[in-house]
Amino acid sequence: MTGPGRLIVVSNREPYIHEKTKKGIRCKVPAGGLVTALDPIMQKTKGIWIAWGSGNADAETADEHGRIMVPEQCPSYTLRRVWLNPKEINEYYFGFANQVIWPVCHLFQENAQFYRNYWETFKKVNERFTQAVAEEARPDDNIWVQDVHFALMPAALRKELPENNIALFWHIPFPPWETFSCIPWRREILEGLLGADLLGFHTASYVANFLSGIQKEFPEAQVSASAVRFGGRTTRVRAFPIGIDYTAYRSQGDSESIKKRAIKMRRQMGVKHIILGIDRLDYTKGILNRLLAFERFLENNPHYLGRVSFIQVASPTRSAIAKYKDMKRYIEETVGRVNGRFQQPQWTPIIYINRHVATNEVLTLYRLADVAMVTPIIDGMNLVAKEYVTVNDSGVLILSEFAGASEEMGSAIIVNPYDVESMAHAISKAISMTPEQRTRHIEPLRQIVKEHDIFWWLYTFLKEWGVTVQGLEDLGEEVEKGPMPPPFIGLRRDTL
Repeated sequence: MTGPGRLIVVSNREPYIHEKTKKGIRCKVPAGGLVTALDPIMQKTKGIWIAWGSGNADAETADEHGRIMVPEQCPSYTLRRVWLNPKEINEYYFGFANQVIWPVCHLFQENAQFYRNYWETFKKVNERFTQAVAEEARPDDNIWVQDVHFALMPAALRKELPENNIALFWHIPFPPWETFSCIPWRREILEGLLGADLLGFHTASYVANFLSGIQKEFPEAQVSASAVRFGGRTTRVRAFPIGIDYTAYRSQGDSESIKKRAIKMRRQMGVKHIILGIDRLDYTKGILNRLLAFERFLENNPHYLGRVSFIQVASPTRSAIAKYKDMKRYIEETVGRVNGRFQQPQWTPIIYINRHVATNEVLTLYRLADVAMVTPIIDGMNLVAKEYVTVNDSGVLILSEFAGASEEMGSAIIVNPYDVESMAHAISKAISMTPEQRTRHIEPLRQIVKEHDIFWWLYTFLKEWGVTVQGLEDLGEEVEKGPMPPPFIGLRRDTL
């Protein structure tokens, strides 16, 4: 390994947002798996996080270069904000990232909008972030680019900083080539990615899809099961299933305040069984199919009427995009119809929460729910599944076979999210389990999450990358893990 250098993280979403309120400027932490996963690491390494400054008070809280020390209570690393104008936000973020790459990679290519101006702006924004990294980086810094928003950056950074270590982690699915190839600029995207020393994906199947695509787009490339030799350099490609901060979630979920809130909420609801769905309001999350499955469960099991409620949290996201507006309407209409059909004076079948939910409230819901339904149509990983089994002591996890988490968490109740009838049956099976069966169900799932937490993920990524990071020199001793265990080596069956 090289000597320890700083860690520079590049992402679209910033870990701290400053916004103006009636009571003054407020700092908030945005929801999302990436921030949840990486912020504790950055606090420990005291590196630099480069991201889009999206808050309306971000500029006045940062210095003239867009820099601010975070977090507010205990400043420990630098956040460097990059400014985007409204046209760039619309075309790079809402346009190319969310209406080209996102739908294509989630197998909804019919939702994609292949506008040339989206692509041109995407390139310009990638260039601007590349320049920001070049301004901040020292020769020994390790540059870790996060996600699809900056797919062009590794190759651009390679030209600007040829001696630095560069890696990228792709946080969403990488689809089969027959799907990805519909992107008109696929070659440029793949060339951008191949500028990295290491590319990480959540699952072995995504790695296989990527390597297959490289073979088809670049017949001259040398492709093995875990690397690509192209243009005179080698890019390693590997699966690294992301985890959570298990210790922190377990500790917070075990707090007396969370336990008391969960007990109080259950008493107020007055039902025997509580099922939970918690997602961003996105068409990939399978929310509508899940609600239809709950409706079918009530149809098939009328003796449960008045005894079981479904709590669905659907946090708003990308509400400016027409497909998301339509989906929101369909879901709300379904909630209204199901509740209108089955509701009783003292019982509401579906409790629908369409707002951002604070961390303490999420932990309370995890603690409260007898069953969690994590049933996306497709998802890169889905950390809700891991958070739930960490916080809840006796719950049941119903998990989509198309969530990346299913590759690790195969002992959950695995379902096909397109099959409403089978999901209804899974609900029946889950709520009829005895306390002993529930404990036997959740304990091995929790153990998987504990053993392969966020620090294990970071350690295995850095070890494969061949770098040591300033502040994380002792990470290997903390994790005490060797190479990836067998569950992540073989390819899962291709069910997509």
